Amino acid sequence: MSSIVCSDPIDLIVLPQQQAFGRAKRDTLQAYCLACDVRFACHGGCPKDRFTTTPGGGPGLHYLCPSYKGFFHHIEPTMRAMVDLLREDRAPAELVAVYAAEDTTRGRNDPCTCGSGRKWKRCHGS
Repeated sequence: MSSIVCSDPIDLIVLPQQQAFGRAKRDTLQAYCLACDVRFACHGGCPKDRFTTTPGGGPGLHYLCPSYKGFFHHIEPTMRAMVDLLREDRAPAELVAVYAAEDTTRGRNDPCTCGSGRKWKRCHGS
């Protein structure tokens, strides 16, 4: 195995090995991944971590895919609200007051607003 010596780290991106890795990563994505609305965050992940199956049974899904989807779908409304505030030249931190006001009207035993089915006190209220 030969070692690669580069004087500038930016030189790494033009190496044939790196170019081949990038093409292999792109070209082996499942159709499920290509149509995914959160692909911007994972880009299919590293090929070595694609060892689960898609909901349709196809091989090659990144094992963290359900977690990525769950997380990014969960934060989407908040991120959109922050974007709207930024477009209005306002601070996204203004959302803290909105959430704090909502929390004061919610009972500890009320269902959590995230839709998990758990009580507020055992989910996001803890």
